[in-house]
Amino acid sequence: MAAARKLESLNVNFLTCSICMEGYKDPCTLICGHTFCKGCLGEFLKTRQDAIRAKSIPCPYCRQMTGVPRPDRPAEEWVKQIKPSFLIQGLLDTLACGRNIDHDTENRCRPCQDLGESQSANSYCQDCDVPLCERCVKMHASLPGTSNHVIADLGGSVKVTRRQRCTEHNEVMDFCCRDCNKAICHKCCVIYHRKCDSVVTIQSMMSEMRRVLKHNKGLITQSFDDTGRSLQQHKSQIDEISHNKDKIKSQIRQASQKAMDVIKQKEKQLLKELNQVTEKQSRQLRGRIESGEIDMQMYQQYLEYLTQVFKSGSESDMFDIYQMCQSGAIKEATDRDVTFTGSVRDSQLIFVSEIDERKLYKDVQLGRIQQNVCDVMDTRLGKIQCGTFDVMCRPMLHKTVGIRVDGDRKQPDPCDVTVLVVDGEETLLVTDCNNTCLKSFYTKNDISRHSKLDLASNPSSVTRLGDNQVAASFWSHGEIVIVRVTPELVLQSCVTTKKKYKCLIAMSPSTLAAGCRDPPCVDILDVSGRVMRSVGRFNFGKNLICNPSCLCATDRGNILVSDAGSQSVYCITPEGDAVFTYTPTGGSRLVGPQSITTTSTGHILVAGYWAHKVVLLTPAGEFVRDLLTSQDGLQYPYGLMFCDCKLYVVEHYEDAVKEFNCSIPQ
Repeated sequence: MAAARKLESLNVNFLTCSICMEGYKDPCTLICGHTFCKGCLGEFLKTRQDAIRAKSIPCPYCRQMTGVPRPDRPAEEWVKQIKPSFLIQGLLDTLACGRNIDHDTENRCRPCQDLGESQSANSYCQDCDVPLCERCVKMHASLPGTSNHVIADLGGSVKVTRRQRCTEHNEVMDFCCRDCNKAICHKCCVIYHRKCDSVVTIQSMMSEMRRVLKHNKGLITQSFDDTGRSLQQHKSQIDEISHNKDKIKSQIRQASQKAMDVIKQKEKQLLKELNQVTEKQSRQLRGRIESGEIDMQMYQQYLEYLTQVFKSGSESDMFDIYQMCQSGAIKEATDRDVTFTGSVRDSQLIFVSEIDERKLYKDVQLGRIQQNVCDVMDTRLGKIQCGTFDVMCRPMLHKTVGIRVDGDRKQPDPCDVTVLVVDGEETLLVTDCNNTCLKSFYTKNDISRHSKLDLASNPSSVTRLGDNQVAASFWSHGEIVIVRVTPELVLQSCVTTKKKYKCLIAMSPSTLAAGCRDPPCVDILDVSGRVMRSVGRFNFGKNLICNPSCLCATDRGNILVSDAGSQSVYCITPEGDAVFTYTPTGGSRLVGPQSITTTSTGHILVAGYWAHKVVLLTPAGEFVRDLLTSQDGLQYPYGLMFCDCKLYVVEHYEDAVKEFNCSIPQ
């Protein structure tokens, strides 16, 4: 029975796949040392298109990438290329054999087996930890040394909890040393715990143990119920999302139908107008045709009369015709065809299309899908509704969040800030260089809370990787740490890099852009730290990155670079092409540009460290105005973060983060 329990513990703790939560089936071990079922790993890989593009298999636990021998093969075959874990498979086979052996022996009487006999056990001695048959139970009770042992009925296949025995003395551990916090036998009391102040019997602790266990059971039950309610809420939200999806799908189809109805109506109007114009022209021409036919009959008569006159040779008839010609009657009749023939040329129509086919597909707008109703822009009226960043607003200081916490050895020195929403709660994350840590601040159950993660060196930059994950870089050594935010901070993995990166920004969950001072450049990395591209010069060497202070990603996938060396702001593509350069001179010159961020409208905010201000630029890199200055209480701004119409500012050697409201008032 003891062997069965050990094997079962081994199975639960070491031989269970963390994806399917069942025993391994065809186990394989990745380069990071974590083991998974090949089938589970294959299903996980299907959900990671970024990893497929990177030609690697990500670890579902620590995100480290594992290369495959033949990445040119289809992604479905990559998992099959990983060598099977023979050690894990051997343990699984051993466990299966151990179960069979233990199942055959645990229901047999142990003393009878020692005598070479085989008898079914129906009782169990808790002191000796052996199963007994009915005959051996009687013998057990008759012997003086075992007459007081506790005998329990096995009850078929029911497992009976045995009394724990000391591994050194093989005696029942009936005592507990409170000083050492361990269960001991009576021999251990005499030999090892003579000088301990509090050695009591386990029996005397039963009421306390029941109380503690009952309290913990209540806590676990509460957590279980809370988690169940949370899961039920998430399932309800999924149903709501599905219902909302169907609703929006219907609205999209209605909008499409309305657009087609408008086009059909326009077609009907144009065809009606065409019919009216052509009918009018045709009616005019039909009238002229009838008039022309009458004239042709008259001309025919003149021709016949002249022909007869010439044929007869009659002098009197010729004289009559001659008088008609001299009087102008015939000339007047022949001049009437001039207007008739001229009107035919003017009856042609043309169609002038007002549709630019080059813009037809990209400019026709049925609507758009958005997550925040506060971001709706009424372009037809030319105004922005409430809740959107107001370019001409005066930011109002909403609150300050203190970042000094218990355990800080020095004055806090925040360098960078970012914001996440975890389980519906806004979580503020700040790097503290002086105290070499990352801090999070959030509110839970209407109580302000914080978490602190000590790091190996001074963190310089932090960026959001996902809904509950951030990455941080360091001033002094080549390393990037991945941290899980729950909103408690948990170190997830460390990635070693060949360069020391001062600033960091996530381009996607699997791609980072990092700024380096020596050599000065901006590198594009994957999450394993591999440099995929390095940008030092751009625009054919015209400009040079000197000292990148901060990076920011735009909604078009470009990279904004705040460069303290050239006192400039660059916008570059991931391939290294320059989109624009902002290098003002004179009174508007950037002095010590540090953090850079973008608003919901695409505008750019730059922290001017020595000028004590935050500068507002257009999405194209043109100066708009100074958004915040020293008159607003700004001193040495270092880190910026814009989120949900709120601007978060950290200042050098200050122990608080300032939160400004930048939206149009409702």
